[in-house]
Amino acid sequence: MKILNSRASRSLSIGVLTCLLAWASLAHGEAPSPLARVRSAGLDTLVVGRVTAHFAPADRSRATSLATLLDAAGGYFEKEFGGGLPVHLAVLRPDAWFSPYEPDSVALYGLPWGWVPESLAAVPASLEEGILIQGPDEQANQRRVRFVMLHEYGHLAAKRYLHPEGEQLWSSVRWFEEMIASYFAYTFVHQSDPDWTRAGRGEWEVHVQRDPPRSATLDWRFMMELPPREFGRTYAWYQNLLNVRVAALYDEQGLAFLQGARDQLPWKRCNTWTTDALLSELEPFAPGFQAWAEQLEQGQYLGRAVR
Repeated sequence: MKILNSRASRSLSIGVLTCLLAWASLAHGEAPSPLARVRSAGLDTLVVGRVTAHFAPADRSRATSLATLLDAAGGYFEKEFGGGLPVHLAVLRPDAWFSPYEPDSVALYGLPWGWVPESLAAVPASLEEGILIQGPDEQANQRRVRFVMLHEYGHLAAKRYLHPEGEQLWSSVRWFEEMIASYFAYTFVHQSDPDWTRAGRGEWEVHVQRDPPRSATLDWRFMMELPPREFGRTYAWYQNLLNVRVAALYDEQGLAFLQGARDQLPWKRCNTWTTDALLSELEPFAPGFQAWAEQLEQGQYLGRAVR
């Protein structure tokens, strides 16, 4: 995700807050049903392997292309981890766009989202408008939208393949949830399209170097106290930072990191994790996380963690 404008900042700030409220409602069995809303919208559907796509008739070609990419990612992880992950993909036009994390009045068009309880992801049908349509050309826009779609798939895959048992849908450490989602996305892209990997990595590094926050920390609670514009810029910066970290970690560990996360982390109590405790849990099978966290606080944002 790239640096956001002020409208994006306001919407994303509200989005994070409503996301937290959504998590609370899930805990009490009051989750809304975004999938029911998609199904009631009168959209066409098609099935591509593991993916059921929902789309307006004029968007069949784009929906087929996105569903094919998502199914390929599903096939890759099914082979590596075992067990399938059927997914619903909503390819939505601006007039049909919504987010389960935001009121309709502020839902920001074009920012893909995922809904773990129903294995649902939503992406924009348009490559002409939306928050991720920032150029410099259509190829870059398409690459950006597709990576964020795969990132949202990563949230679904994290639950399915790393901690399928238990009722917890996410851990309590937000930066780790975002990093794991990007790790799933980057792993597939690295295996399937090296040119895409290089282009994405270059873009992320540019944005991490550009206009960093006054200080960096893995305790994200501070962001809820930021003014909307600063919140949006800061949150976007951290997403790029995590993508850079994922790329460097993948160079070191490849798929083994996800396997280690599955086998070594105490998922049964993931709802009580703290950043400090998680960093200690990561160190035995992914050494360098604690050094990376220290580097962030010292303003060293790029490069591999010091061992």
